[in-house]
Amino acid sequence: MAGLLLMYARKQLDFSFRDLLAAVCFTFQPGLKRESLNAQLQQMWSREDEAVVALSVRTAFDAFLSALALPKGSEVVMTGINIPDMVTLVRHHGLVVVPVDLEIPTLQVRLDVLRRAITPRTRLIVVAHLYGARMDMAPVFEAVADRPDIHVVEDCAQAFRGCADYLGDPRSGISLYSFGAIKTATAFGGAMARVCCPTLRQAVRDRLAGYPAQGRWQFFKRAVKYAVLKAVTQPVLYGLLVKLCNLAGGNHDEWLIAAVRNFKGGDLPARIRQQPALPQLALLRRRLGQVRNGYLNTRIAAGDFVSAQLREVLEIPGAGNASNTYWLFPVCSAEKDKIVTVLRERGFDATCSSTQLRAIRSEQEIAGPPSQCMACIDSTVYLPVYGQMPQRELERLVAALKEVCPTGAAASRPRAELNEQAVEFGEAVR
Repeated sequence: MAGLLLMYARKQLDFSFRDLLAAVCFTFQPGLKRESLNAQLQQMWSREDEAVVALSVRTAFDAFLSALALPKGSEVVMTGINIPDMVTLVRHHGLVVVPVDLEIPTLQVRLDVLRRAITPRTRLIVVAHLYGARMDMAPVFEAVADRPDIHVVEDCAQAFRGCADYLGDPRSGISLYSFGAIKTATAFGGAMARVCCPTLRQAVRDRLAGYPAQGRWQFFKRAVKYAVLKAVTQPVLYGLLVKLCNLAGGNHDEWLIAAVRNFKGGDLPARIRQQPALPQLALLRRRLGQVRNGYLNTRIAAGDFVSAQLREVLEIPGAGNASNTYWLFPVCSAEKDKIVTVLRERGFDATCSSTQLRAIRSEQEIAGPPSQCMACIDSTVYLPVYGQMPQRELERLVAALKEVCPTGAAASRPRAELNEQAVEFGEAVR
């Protein structure tokens, strides 16, 4: 019955209708001042005055690259699963991308692999914390211990746990956090960054302050769009939407991806070099001030339950990472199309294509191709696993997956090999 009437969307938007009402009120609220809002956000983020407010992670990263003004042809080591726009920005600044592989069970970078990727031309390491898991940064800083000319960038867009939690390693050049549409504590956009070097921080702030500001009407339209998305991703309406798309010969996957993507088409630097609208800054202030552990705890509990049930059946990226908050829940399988089909028939909107994360390829694969990252992305299915799902539905999801992969034969690699890799990684970082 549930499969006929309900469809659980692959992702729930993390805002309430009270947040939506607040966003609308901020749109029409007079007297909002950019300087005051920026100062309040910076104080909420860091009492040491290390915070920077930006339109997006891409915006802050681009401004940081501009402030560094690295020599053309300098190499940027990047973790092998990343957002293509981040690669585009690196190349826009005349820099060369060097991907490094990850250990998929832990979503960690290995010290030996990182050391092989670093050359005399390396000037930057960009580390992406993936799927809600947080990478141990110790191997990264050990690899650059004798290279003070190398800056470290932490992309923590998927790993936010509240202002009182981890906000980036103080040794990092910049730590980036996103509050875009599908992120934890979304403000329909906006980003916060931590830049510990005063000179670089001021250079980034000055550059961002020179950008044109988005208008209130643009923010209002975005808020209305996400209100509609919030409504239609409730199980009954979402099931109806999927069925109507199928009857019309359309693709709900493509519609959903287009709806949540903030930067579409055109020249990327021109699109991101803007300041947030005033009501967006006010909404971000509200969201940062109301982050509580309850929402994350229910999401973590749901992820832990499904992970414990499936880890002997499917490879789960990040299952061996102790800090995983399950912002997304990926599994890897050679039978990914079959899994998607079966789960959608049972009322779970699994997908292979609704994320912007990609495996990076480059002409400069100094440490070898990121083969584990490529295999992971090629075989990944994203499951709807979040705290709002009733326990009985999580159990039904697990049962359906065990029917498709009863012996673990659908996993992209043998479990013994994954365990061996995890042991090797543990030895490498000790």
